[in-house]
Amino acid sequence: RPAAPLERANKRLVIKGLKSVPALPESYKTDTISRLRAAVQAIQQSQPTEQSLEELYRDCEGLCVHNFGSDLYAMLQSELTQYTRRCFSDISNQPDTGSPRGTVLEMAMRFWIGYTQQLAMIKCVFLYLDRTYVLQTQNVTSLWSMGLNVVKRHLIDCDMCSRLTRLVIGEITKERDGKAVEQKPLVTLLSMFVELNLYSQPFIPSFISATREYYERESRRHVGLLSPIQQQGTSDGENMDAPQYLAHVKRRLDEEKLRVSNYLVPSSKGALLATTLTELLEKHTEKLMTTSFGAMVDKNMIPDLANLYSLLLSANRIDSLKRHWGAYIKKTGMRMVQAPEIDVSLVATLLEFKKKLDNILHGPFQKHPKLSNAQRRAFEEFVNSRRNKPIQLLAKYVDQCMRPNSKAALEDGLDALFGRVVALFMFMQGKDLFEAHYRRDLAKRLLLNTSASVDAEKLMVQRLRSECSSGYTSRLDGMFRDMDVSEDLFEQFADSNHAAGSKDIAFHANVLTQAFWPTYEPMDLVTPTQVEQAQSSYVEFYKEKHSGRKLQWQHSLGTCVLKVCFDEGTKELVLSLVQGTVMLLFVESDELSYRQIQENTALEGAELRRILQSLSCGKHRVLVKEPRGKTVAETDRFNFNAKFSSPHVRIKISQVITKEIEVESKEVEENVQVDRMYRVDACLVRLMKAHKKIGHSDLVSELAKQMQFSISTLEAKERIELLIDRDYIKRDDSDASVYHYIA
Repeated sequence: RPAAPLERANKRLVIKGLKSVPALPESYKTDTISRLRAAVQAIQQSQPTEQSLEELYRDCEGLCVHNFGSDLYAMLQSELTQYTRRCFSDISNQPDTGSPRGTVLEMAMRFWIGYTQQLAMIKCVFLYLDRTYVLQTQNVTSLWSMGLNVVKRHLIDCDMCSRLTRLVIGEITKERDGKAVEQKPLVTLLSMFVELNLYSQPFIPSFISATREYYERESRRHVGLLSPIQQQGTSDGENMDAPQYLAHVKRRLDEEKLRVSNYLVPSSKGALLATTLTELLEKHTEKLMTTSFGAMVDKNMIPDLANLYSLLLSANRIDSLKRHWGAYIKKTGMRMVQAPEIDVSLVATLLEFKKKLDNILHGPFQKHPKLSNAQRRAFEEFVNSRRNKPIQLLAKYVDQCMRPNSKAALEDGLDALFGRVVALFMFMQGKDLFEAHYRRDLAKRLLLNTSASVDAEKLMVQRLRSECSSGYTSRLDGMFRDMDVSEDLFEQFADSNHAAGSKDIAFHANVLTQAFWPTYEPMDLVTPTQVEQAQSSYVEFYKEKHSGRKLQWQHSLGTCVLKVCFDEGTKELVLSLVQGTVMLLFVESDELSYRQIQENTALEGAELRRILQSLSCGKHRVLVKEPRGKTVAETDRFNFNAKFSSPHVRIKISQVITKEIEVESKEVEENVQVDRMYRVDACLVRLMKAHKKIGHSDLVSELAKQMQFSISTLEAKERIELLIDRDYIKRDDSDASVYHYIA
């Protein structure tokens, strides 16, 4: 059965107020604050407190609960102030040099270490005050901040801050002078400055100012007494040379970096290093560079140049290095290029010079773009200061390197050598002149078979093609094709019936396309019968293959090998075709006069004298001249020298070098100059056609930009006058300096 419901009790809970509020003892506030004051004083004196720390904490809590927090805070501030005043008064009375109790810095260090430890203990005891009254009251700082502000205020008021700053800077100065310094006080006091917000002001400005004065005096003393550059690793007494001074600057910077890591604040590193670098290097950069940079490069002082670069990069003075780098290259290069007496070795000297500069640029200077550009511009300026000559010598240098047993090729390797040559070539103007000289030399090497390697020849042409386009090397490529085609063609000739006419001699012929090869003046020469028959047979064969084409024999390019019987034995003489023709005349007669030789060969006087001089007056005298002498006259007579002797079986007799080489070079330059003028004319017409109307200065300026070779203002004016005469352009009726295009 369900239980009967209970009746709800009709009762209420009533809370009544106290009949009377409990009152604090009248001496509670005074007694509690007194106990806490005594505890604070005991902590400051490193003495034990009468009450336990928990009891002290309860006293602090009680005062805060009963709204006595402001009185308690004022008591703490007063005690900290009085303690700080006593301590600093004691420290202030000590001399800078110290006392039995230690130096001022050591006493200040001990104060700060003890004070912060005491303040931490006091903060723990009065933690309830810090978390209630301080947080709830505006314009009241935490106990820790209040304690630090007390010290900061006394440091400033009693001028102890400036004194400590001066003493700290003095210790750092001693350390810079090389004296041993105790670093612990420095670490502690600088940490105090940071805690009290006295590091950035006033310590750092005073420290930077002292650093500036110190290094200003030091740099003035060293730079004013710089000695001439010594060999690496040597020293001239107390005076430094520039590399030693740069090493000193780097050492000083490293010392300052170490100083920052030891006791200074990292944020001061930038200003400190900048000041050091400014005083030691920036203010003296020009003097150091002017007096010593050239000598450092001359002596290839790689470590010192690397040091110089890193310092100037840090000081943001790369522009100064760039200016002196370019000026050095230009000055040194000008001295080389403008000295005709070293033309023989000019290219080798320039290549070594550039190799040395490249090593510096890619090593110490770390391929800095500004320095690379300065080097390029300086090379372009000095290499082209002597018109045409350097590029002509460069072509001759390549010709020498292509010869067998070339010293330069053996030392560096052809590929590396070609890379350096092409790099130098790219600085030079007048590349068309190089092509003309190179083509003439290449022709001799290919036709006379004096090249060390055909693969090397093609490699060089490939290098030129990659730098100057295929159009630049089209004629060179055509020469190689002619040689390949000639080889195939002669194999066909050897297998044909026409070869029967050349069985008596080992005959070989190359067919050259006139458009690709240099122009040669035909030489009148009565060739030996066997050679003439072989030539006729080859012409007949060629006409069968290619009708309508005309062959012209270039006797000046021919070579031959003669087997000659001397008393010593049979020798093989490697001769030019002309020399061989003269030697074969002595088969029928042992003695011939100059006139007889000329009649039988049809050679003109200068060429004949040169040939006879090579055979009778040179190193290998296979002919004997009467009368004896170094020159050949029309009255001389020549005898076959049967007594000729040589340790070699195969002997090459070179032709006498005469002024013909200079004549050839001059002829090449003249031909190139004619081609250039045609190109100038064409460019002028194009410009006039594009502009219709243009002033003289603008026309000459645009012409200079489009030409790949240098052209003088006078030459440009002459070509313009020529075009006016030929009615391509005309002058303006009102202004003679303005030209109009005539359609």
